[in-house]
Amino acid sequence: MTKKSIFQTGFLTTAKAYWISILLCAVILILCFINTKELPKAPMTNFDKVVHLVMFLGLSGAVFFDNTRYLKKRISFQRIFWGSFIFPTALSGSIEIMQEYFTTTRTGDWMDFLFDGIGAALGLLICIALNKRLKESSERR
Repeated sequence: MTKKSIFQTGFLTTAKAYWISILLCAVILILCFINTKELPKAPMTNFDKVVHLVMFLGLSGAVFFDNTRYLKKRISFQRIFWGSFIFPTALSGSIEIMQEYFTTTRTGDWMDFLFDGIGAALGLLICIALNKRLKESSERR
């Protein structure tokens, strides 16, 4: 029996397999669209850039975790690259565009996009290293 692709399994199966990534995307969207006047004062200058980096580093890792848990094995570099770097970076770009053109309380920021990308890139590097460890541990068995 061959394993079906994620596009052949249906929405509910996909949502169940990727619930951590979906939940984290929802949290990121809420945080990125909340009125900044409702947020507490940041403890340091450019603290939001650190938050952006951490959010997208976390999303990168969550997608990798969900992928490996769903597929129950080591995954290809292409799948890691698309899931742990391209997806978070595309989401980030989409958020910045929506903030700029579809909200009155937020503005798009190239520096936010840059730090989101840095977070996704760091996540990609960590995911590649973890995937290599998965390969090594599966070969020992």
